[in-house]
Amino acid sequence: MPTAVITGAAGAIGSVTAEVFADAGWDLALIDIGDENCAFLEASFPEAQVVDTDLTDEDASREAFAEIAAEAETLDAVLALAGGFAMQPATEATADDYQHMMGLNVRTLFHTARAAVPVLTRADHSVLLGVSAPAALDGQAQAALYGASKAAVASYLKSLGKEEREAGLRTTVLYPMGVVDTPDNRAAMPDADPAGWVAPRQLAEHMLHAATRSPRGHVPELKVHAT
Repeated sequence: MPTAVITGAAGAIGSVTAEVFADAGWDLALIDIGDENCAFLEASFPEAQVVDTDLTDEDASREAFAEIAAEAETLDAVLALAGGFAMQPATEATADDYQHMMGLNVRTLFHTARAAVPVLTRADHSVLLGVSAPAALDGQAQAALYGASKAAVASYLKSLGKEEREAGLRTTVLYPMGVVDTPDNRAAMPDADPAGWVAPRQLAEHMLHAATRSPRGHVPELKVHAT
């Protein structure tokens, strides 16, 4: 069976993605941080390998993927879903805001890729997917740092894909084109109608589609709209 690594696996998108891939017959290695998150994953996915890792730490990231690779024959997909969101006016953002946003969205992907690529490319063909955002394409008021970090995610993945194509690695940039219907977003916007939001399960099913294409059907960018 193919194996998928999912980072940020305890999150609203990550946990649904784990369900979709498990239902499709994939073995799972699930990465998140903290006892509570990992206990949730172990209870929800008892057959999965669960690793507690801070992906903003390079050494910890390498150790996590070495641990995963020791148990898996090959790693066929890495879904880099770890990340975060914050808002502040562009000129009022602080250096700490910058470090925080870039750390959550870019550093976690950077460390994931550096640790995963040597293992992923052992497979005949494999995929590394990361999550960008509409703010990376068109900007977003009050979210300049978030948009900049997600633009960096997209550019890094596209560049990595060009470098590693001959080794059998494909990269995919996922764009949820709107608000994602998560408990946190519902709590933050109680008066909004979530019927027009992007469903996490739809994102997960599109990720499964991208991960199961052959090199002749590669999906380099994937924009998912609610309507």
